[in-house]
Amino acid sequence: MSDNRTKTQYIKSLDEVSSVLELSSSVLQSMSSELASARESLTSIMSGTTGDQLRQTLAADLNNALEQLVSLANTQRLGQSLFAGAKDSAVPYTVERDASGQITRVIYQGSNEEKKVTVANGVEMSAVLVGSTLFSPDDRDTPVFYGQTGIQVGTGTNTARGDIYLQVQGSAGSWQLSIDGGQSWVNAVGTETNLPVVNAQTGEVLYVNTTALSQAGTEPVRMSGTYDIFNSLVSARDLLKNVEGIPEAQLKEMLNDVINEMQVVEQKLARSFPIVGGRVQTLTALRDSIEEMKLNTQEDVSRMQDADISQVAIDLARYEVLYQMSLKVASKMFSMSFLDFME
Repeated sequence: MSDNRTKTQYIKSLDEVSSVLELSSSVLQSMSSELASARESLTSIMSGTTGDQLRQTLAADLNNALEQLVSLANTQRLGQSLFAGAKDSAVPYTVERDASGQITRVIYQGSNEEKKVTVANGVEMSAVLVGSTLFSPDDRDTPVFYGQTGIQVGTGTNTARGDIYLQVQGSAGSWQLSIDGGQSWVNAVGTETNLPVVNAQTGEVLYVNTTALSQAGTEPVRMSGTYDIFNSLVSARDLLKNVEGIPEAQLKEMLNDVINEMQVVEQKLARSFPIVGGRVQTLTALRDSIEEMKLNTQEDVSRMQDADISQVAIDLARYEVLYQMSLKVASKMFSMSFLDFME
């Protein structure tokens, strides 16, 4: 009876984890569709000349898509966040907004580790996924400088992400640099080869080489390979609004680049579908195995008095072998990190 109760509890655990993963899969599909629609809309206006009104309308649409994506990423089930990892009781994503209420930054505050639970004897897995793994590719590449100031990339390890705007003021021998909208400035004389420029708000750093710096102005900088599902939309929206007054040719180049970054994020997100689906299938197979073992045990016990004891023992041993094989397959499957599949 104790063994049957244990198997009943395992079945409940398997059903619960499968239910959470199925909901996660549905949410991921919705997020993928939202991002794909935004990218397609952005791509469509790049094929010809577009007026400011159309760009402003699309910028508003992208802002709505951004709000929707943040809401989906914060989906909860019975108080459990789907994409917060081990911190499943916390809301995984918080936002910063400007004076108009629009999102300027999305911050992950969940865990980078999955929360494992026991679903069968010797088998653990997590139903709660890690948002930073799913939505945030980090294949950091050399930053791209689009402006005309002459400033170049330094050799330090940058931590800035997405699109940033490097402001340069002053003159030869006495420059000032800022990447946080002028809230803080770094002095430069024009001989520095690896000068750190820090965002006072976020602590993010951009390393620059000032030896070819020749004029003041605003230098758009793309931190290639650091776009997540959120800051790609923030960048696209802000480029369409073009409050920085970026020249048209340069603006189109930057928009095309952000479309490419969105495709990278979209492709990574798409790779999560078969992974989550594979987990659900493995859980279903394991559940069926436990359920069959439980039913067979019950039938054998009920026939015990009339049955050949030796045959019953053989049957039970056979079922136990099949059960243990299922556990080993599932254990091997779930011992692998989600990162193993997402590379």
